[in-house]
Parts: sequence; structure tokens; C-alpha cells
Amino acid sequence: MKKLLLLCALFLSVPAVAEEYYDYYGLQEYGLRKNTTRVEFYGGMTLPQDDWVHNGQPVDLGGTGWTVGLGFTRNISRYFALGLDGNYAQMGDGETFTSGGQDAYYRTGIATGLVTGRVNFFPSQSTRLYIPFGMGVGHMFARQKNDDGSHLTTNSTDLAWMLGLGLEFDLDESVIFGVEGRYNLIEADSEFKDAFGQSRYHYLSVMLKIGTRF
Repeated sequence: MKKLLLLCALFLSVPAVAEEYYDYYGLQEYGLRKNTTRVEFYGGMTLPQDDWVHNGQPVDLGGTGWTVGLGFTRNISRYFALGLDGNYAQMGDGETFTSGGQDAYYRTGIATGLVTGRVNFFPSQSTRLYIPFGMGVGHMFARQKNDDGSHLTTNSTDLAWMLGLGLEFDLDESVIFGVEGRYNLIEADSEFKDAFGQSRYHYLSVMLKIGTRF
């Protein structure tokens, strides 16, 4: 009888000890939650579109470059989120060509401000897939830099779009790390189209990100 009472007391004491332990150390809450906000910083590399020909001349606005950005996201539900995204992409210098009897090359940069959406897969897990997308405004400049130090800049401000795929991990209850790839498309205004013969410009970006949620 004493052994039975001792065993019952042991079983009854386990939940109390567990509750006291979690009250002290805190439960780890991984996964996405409704009505939470995320701030993310990211950076990586850009892969611009191939060269094209305009008025019989090849056009190279730049090669592989870098990109940085900042995003704010609000989880409307565990599966869907809305947010804002700001990004700058700097293409690598283009191939050298001859203009006006001297060597020159193009250096291109693109800044975008987007309203974004995001669809989450496996939101209750600490490792998740997601699809980001967005639409907004993009400003692009292509600067012809000449050997004599002079330059000529062509600007374009028009609609910008992006669609991507990402994978992220919860490092703890608040910190998130991940990798994200995007396809980016920038519409070109009349000045850019007249200069380069393109109505839009597209590029890929591959980035690492670190974020926090609250």
C-alpha cells in the first residue's frame, strides 16, 4: 500500500515540476503565428539578363553584381502575409565598347519599393518553404562611363515586379535565417526604350537573409 501511494505521488509531482520548469525557462515557440510582424535584412548577388542588340550594336548594361534590401512583413494568418520591401541592386560593370573615339562601359543600378505578399508552406514547422511576390515602383539608371572621366546617364522610373521562392529556419523564438531567390522585372519608360531598345529589364537575385519577429 505504501508503495502504491508513493507511486501515485510521483506521478502527480511530474506535471508540477514540468510546469515550474517551463515557467522558469520558457517554452520554445517555433513556426509562424497570426498577427506577428517580421523585419528582415538580406543581401546577395544579382544575375542580369543577357546582352541584346539595338540599332545593330550589342548592348551590355552589366554583369553579375550585388544586392541588399530590407523587408517588413505582417502575418495576416499563418499561411499568408503582407508587407513592404525596399531593395537596391548594383550590376557589375559591362563590357568595354568604343563611343566617340574612346573606350566606355555601362554601370547599371536598380532601386525598387514594393508592396509584397507571401504564401507560407508548413507554417507550424521550424523549417518552412514560402513564395514571395510583389509589385511597386522601380528606378533604374544606366550610366555610360568614358575614359576621359565624363559620363552620360539614362534613367527610367516605372512599374516593378518580383516573384520568388524561399527557405527559412527558426534559429530561436525570434531570430530567422534563410535563403531566397527572386525573378525581378522592371518596366522601362520611353527614355530608356529609345536609348537601348528594351521595354523592360529583368534579372535574378539570390540572397541570404536574417530577420526577427515580434
